Amino acid sequence: MIVKLKARNPDYADLSEGQPYFVIGIEADDYRILNDAGKPYLYPPELFDVVDAGEPDDWITEIGEDGERYAYPEPLNQVGFFEDYFDHKPEQISIFWHVVNQRLTHAA
Repeated sequence: MIVKLKARNPDYADLSEGQPYFVIGIEADDYRILNDAGKPYLYPPELFDVVDAGEPDDWITEIGEDGERYAYPEPLNQVGFFEDYFDHKPEQISIFWHVVNQRLTHAA
């Protein structure tokens, strides 16, 4: 899935208007994307226009108790994965960049 920021937003200064972003996953309906600083943060979907709605076949999709959607590739679909990533745990950092690099290679 590829999205573009609809308009510059001072609350999200780490995103550029018109820049395409690959959605790495969906968490509680928010998009996890690599922002302009290369950080995989969550952003509300209403900030973006969807350029390509296609999702990878290997995403595991789950629906939460309140109907919210979660979808990630299997290696990133572990409870606490991104908490460990942001705690700088080497294994999660390695797994994350391996998955992202595979996606970008196939997108080219």
